Amino acid sequence: MTRRIPIILILLITLVGGFAAACDNSDDEERLAAQRLFRNYLLISDRTAIADVRVQGLVDELPPSFPEHEALDLLGSAFTDTQNRRELIVGWQTEEEEADDLFNWFRSKLDTDPWRVTADPQRAGVDFITFRDADNPAFRGELRISQEGERAIVVLIAVETLTSDDGA
Repeated sequence: MTRRIPIILILLITLVGGFAAACDNSDDEERLAAQRLFRNYLLISDRTAIADVRVQGLVDELPPSFPEHEALDLLGSAFTDTQNRRELIVGWQTEEEEADDLFNWFRSKLDTDPWRVTADPQRAGVDFITFRDADNPAFRGELRISQEGERAIVVLIAVETLTSDDGA
């Protein structure tokens, strides 16, 4: 289940971003309908969850000291909160930078305190950077960076476990 939900959320954020790009900014009704649709979908995965989605907005703060690249335009974000974990998904795009350049930039930034890169594979044309926060063992993150035509897409998945298995 833990692997399936982030993939679903990535697809949602990509769809929200695509939907937002297709909508005129003045057409709030369609944007709100998309937010409700994706929020309801997120709640189905865990009925105790609190979930929210923002088109072209940040639903929750980024992790403290997370590196922000100035060329990235925010597509949207999704957030779920349960008794045991908090999860934030954020999507950005840019036509100013290539995916390879973004990968190198994030790779170097996420390998300096307090961040530690734990893996950086490439699968099916997507660069993955998994990382953790050395100051917060309950936190883990993943960036997925891909080139889609002239645009580079960056998706952040940030997960914080609120309770451990031993109840501590």
